[in-house]
Amino acid sequence: MINNLTKIKICGIKDKNIFEKINEFEIDFLGLNFIENSKRFIQQDVASDISKLLKSTNSKINLVGLFQDHEINHVNKISELIALDFVQLCGNESLEYIDSINTNVIKVIHIKPSDDIREIETKIDKYLSNCEYVILDTFSKKSSGGTGKIFNWKKYSDLFSKNVFVAGGLNPINISEVVRLHNPWGVDVSSGVETDGKKDIDKIKNFINNCNF
Repeated sequence: MINNLTKIKICGIKDKNIFEKINEFEIDFLGLNFIENSKRFIQQDVASDISKLLKSTNSKINLVGLFQDHEINHVNKISELIALDFVQLCGNESLEYIDSINTNVIKVIHIKPSDDIREIETKIDKYLSNCEYVILDTFSKKSSGGTGKIFNWKKYSDLFSKNVFVAGGLNPINISEVVRLHNPWGVDVSSGVETDGKKDIDKIKNFINNCNF
């Protein structure tokens, strides 16, 4: 039985059929990617359909829209049209930018191998003063997320506190060890529950089950 102690975010959904199956599971956040150069980019009409389906079921799942250095008015417009619960900012957005977003914000912090723990801790504290949550993800020059690459979980595990999601390289196989050893408040997965670039409902189910074993 899933006890849902660890918050679960499934990101990069762009298929209504997959969503209808996921909506039966016990997850907390569902991510829709509005970053145009992402292979998980979702069209507004599909996102709207998913949002309507989600709201019609009185689901407790929070709908999150991913953006990266977009014009603020664009973010606010999409957020209102799709009825997003959260906006996830994946770029170099400033605190002033965050304050101009009309929806609750999740800020991504990308971790490089050379980063110092205190530097990341300072960033977490800074963003949590203006955002609801932060996500610690692996830095990549090619992508803002969904790379399947891990960072040093052990090095940063003391920072996996309330309102902090862990992302990067998570999958149904390693998630139980991550939860057991590092006890993250929340986890965020995208490529780790895909097969050939598409969301795999069996992998998603296994990820959820293995997360809260």
